[in-house]
Amino acid sequence: MTAMDTFAARYLSGDALWGDDFTPQQIEEWFADEREAYADLGSASSCAEAYGYHGLNLQSGYRHLPGRRFAHALGVGSAFGGEFLPLLERIDKITILEPSSRLRSTDLRSVPLRYVDPSPAGDMPFETDTFELAVCLGVLHHIPNVTKVVQEMGRVVAPGGWVVIREPVISMGDWRSRQHPGLTKRERGIPRRLLEAAVRDAGFSIQSSVFCAATLTPRIGRVLRRNLYGTRWGAAVDRALAVSTAWNYRYHADNLWQKLRPSAVCIVAQRQ
Repeated sequence: MTAMDTFAARYLSGDALWGDDFTPQQIEEWFADEREAYADLGSASSCAEAYGYHGLNLQSGYRHLPGRRFAHALGVGSAFGGEFLPLLERIDKITILEPSSRLRSTDLRSVPLRYVDPSPAGDMPFETDTFELAVCLGVLHHIPNVTKVVQEMGRVVAPGGWVVIREPVISMGDWRSRQHPGLTKRERGIPRRLLEAAVRDAGFSIQSSVFCAATLTPRIGRVLRRNLYGTRWGAAVDRALAVSTAWNYRYHADNLWQKLRPSAVCIVAQRQ
């Protein structure tokens, strides 16, 4: 068996997650590559009010949360904090774990934001049971040691607290030898089975896990000249497309037909 065959059998198959077993030095190198990579794609000139995924987050994630207040919320890689806007009236305090020095703001509609630098090793500098809610949307696939970071979320979220995680669950191509426009150097999706297992192993009980971000959705959005992820009706269209193509889900696509599938999963889970 060639090296490529071995790699495909282990990682492109979705049986194991590339990066999750890296050495400390490999993790440091990955972290250095990704620290400002998202900002370099153009997001540094954005702001919280320009956040464009509210419809998707509400449809696939936030509507499954209880209607309670959250005294202290954690944003993992939340940048300017825009993803918290639909929940802002129910949150007293927000702390954001953010590697980029360019994706930060002082407050979110008068709610102060506290920023903390993450550790490449994945250890979070917070006391156990600190938060009632943790939100991590489209961040873990930029991180090598995913299992460690999810375990830390399980440690810092208090029993009875909640986590919302949305991640691509497709390979996003062969990440070893490519740099596609719009993608950072290191990002790769997380196989759904492995992501759900990491959440459960961290002490969470999954209340909802749904496919979203169908590969057809952005194409339809370009035709309509609308961001479908930003509206409730657009997110409903995406949900229908994701459900109708879920039968074709696989981690890595080898041809165009296999790319007709949902590309992400949104998980809402409660800490036990």
